[in-house]
Amino acid sequence: MKLLRTLLAVVDEGGFARAAQTLHVTQPTVSQQVQRLESIVRTPVFHRTRRPLRLTPAGRELVAHARHVIRLNNDVLNRVTALCSQATLSMGCSIHFADGLGLMFSRLDAEMPHVRCAMVTDLSTPLADRVAAADIDAALLLGTQTARAETLGRLRLDWFGGPPPTPGRGVPVALLGGSSALSRHIAETLDRNGVAWYSVPWCNDPHTVRASVQAGLACTALCENAHQRDPGIRPAPPGVLGPAPLPLPVYLAFSPTLRDGAVDVVRAVARMIVAGMPIAPP
Repeated sequence: MKLLRTLLAVVDEGGFARAAQTLHVTQPTVSQQVQRLESIVRTPVFHRTRRPLRLTPAGRELVAHARHVIRLNNDVLNRVTALCSQATLSMGCSIHFADGLGLMFSRLDAEMPHVRCAMVTDLSTPLADRVAAADIDAALLLGTQTARAETLGRLRLDWFGGPPPTPGRGVPVALLGGSSALSRHIAETLDRNGVAWYSVPWCNDPHTVRASVQAGLACTALCENAHQRDPGIRPAPPGVLGPAPLPLPVYLAFSPTLRDGAVDVVRAVARMIVAGMPIAPP
């Protein structure tokens, strides 16, 4: 890298003397480094008998590659420096992806021991607000987008649970309270399917939703492979709730202050969390 930087300094400054001033070394040092580079590539890089200083064809080729190599080198150093300076990564995770946190922590410890990740789980809407306010660095969101976000894919869903319809009321459905994008999506899908339904009143967190479905007291929509991850959850009988909800977009949101060098780390953490989940392409 040192020899390539010297070569570019000679080219950009138009001569050995001015390159030496820019690099804060003597002119003989610059000449020696260029000669060392020529011995490595086994060909002259300058026409030394011509004035002004001109590159040989091999020299022009070498300069083009040198600029690319130095840009790549600088980019790697910047990213690694950003990673090391990012002592703690604060990241939010939608409660619908919380099952993937155990795998994420184990893989993070093995693959990125230099990253200390502080996680918080919540509904996507409050997490999005915290990301926008730079209260947390990033968040994995379901169905909720922010100004600085990218789409990771779409979570495939299906109906689960098997209670018979209640006369005069319809099918009991377990929904999360508050501003759950999934709950809104479920309600809209049931209405579009023309299903008579009502919301059971005891569901205020995802564990309660799953418990009501496992107990056969309510239906809901979960990720497509929920019954494979949790054998206690049974698919809903065909036709009771109509077609499954359309896949919901999964967003990775970044705070306005998150450094570019840390973005790749956030992406890697997000992929660890959703590993094994039925995520379709965006």
